[in-house]
Amino acid sequence: MSLDDHAPCWPDPEPSPGCCDGWAEADPGLKARLGKIAAQILSPLAGGQYGVCELTVRPCGKTCDGGGPLDVGMGPPFYPMLTGSGWVNCRVCSGACSCCHVCKVDLEGPAQEIVRVIVDGVQLPASSYRIDNHRELVRVDGGCWPECADLTAPLDDVDGHAFAVTYTRGLPLDEAAMHAYSTYACELLNACNGDDCCRLPERVTTVTRQGVTVGFVDPMTFLEEGRTGIIEVDQWLAAVNPYRLRQRSRVLSPDRPRLRRTSWP
Repeated sequence: MSLDDHAPCWPDPEPSPGCCDGWAEADPGLKARLGKIAAQILSPLAGGQYGVCELTVRPCGKTCDGGGPLDVGMGPPFYPMLTGSGWVNCRVCSGACSCCHVCKVDLEGPAQEIVRVIVDGVQLPASSYRIDNHRELVRVDGGCWPECADLTAPLDDVDGHAFAVTYTRGLPLDEAAMHAYSTYACELLNACNGDDCCRLPERVTTVTRQGVTVGFVDPMTFLEEGRTGIIEVDQWLAAVNPYRLRQRSRVLSPDRPRLRRTSWP
């Protein structure tokens, strides 16, 4: 499942022991469905930051279409670089000798780990690359990435000049995220079962009994502010997304086209 699909890549809810009566005995299919619903609601409220998805991209080098995300360290023999001691001439060279440039591919981050890299139908060993800055796939075995791969070639074709990277992208849910997410899923279960202790807010503004009127905050206010009305969940949302962003921030450049992803078949 990719990050651009509708369903976020979140694990199953795991309510803490004693925090959700009835969760362990509930139908597994129902719990899985409520987990997906909770993730669908909380993911945009948290700014789309969480969830680790596996995806495959096919990078296009700078020699294709006039530009791209592939930096192979090409250029003049020397170029100026500002260091702590002043301006120096840095030599551009390929392979392990490069002092300033490396052979790299810019992935859409944050990249967590590389699953596989296919070049000309061959899977490279993990020792031949690394990840820098949570987004740069750097070649470290003395070779370099293809400058102009064939985006239509099958990945298993040794003569097709295909280049593909499969990796996991996104932020994993930490303890605080899992607690908030599981708490919300538990309240969805309580609402489904008609439990009186369900804490999901209802749109009731006043209740009058025996001559006494009690006012409540309209829960639509919570929704407008990107909150749920459940204190534990809203504390987490306020901590991880204080500015109420609905998706992760991106930097777009007309000179660097987005990595190509095959979505079907």
